[in-house]
Amino acid sequence: MRLSPLTFAFAALTLVATSAFAQDTVFTWVDSGGVRHYSQTPPEGVAYETRSIRDRAVGTEATAALPAAPARAADQQVCDRAKLSLEQLQSNTPLEMDKDGDGKPDPLTAEDRAAQTRLAEQAVRAYCTPAQ
Repeated sequence: MRLSPLTFAFAALTLVATSAFAQDTVFTWVDSGGVRHYSQTPPEGVAYETRSIRDRAVGTEATAALPAAPARAADQQVCDRAKLSLEQLQSNTPLEMDKDGDGKPDPLTAEDRAAQTRLAEQAVRAYCTPAQ
């Protein structure tokens, strides 16, 4: 079978167009403990948001830095909550947390507090812009 130049050009154009717009969908939600989760499949029985992730070509040349996108309202809420958690965890105030899901808070041990502090710091780095 012989392809005409027009058929070949159309096939090449279609391939380029579809690869330029290739994207994946990521599902994100916040659980009852305030922890944000990401998944390639939607969660069951939980309200969630979808985010589109576009693949970008990777080159060897340096590219100009992209301007920072404005923080989404949900991200700002997570940022504020993470900062408050971090402030409380770094204080000397005794804290409690339901660690086993029985609905009753247990006192945080020093190890628990250190682990929760690391999580709060990671959330601040992920959701708060440097100017906040």
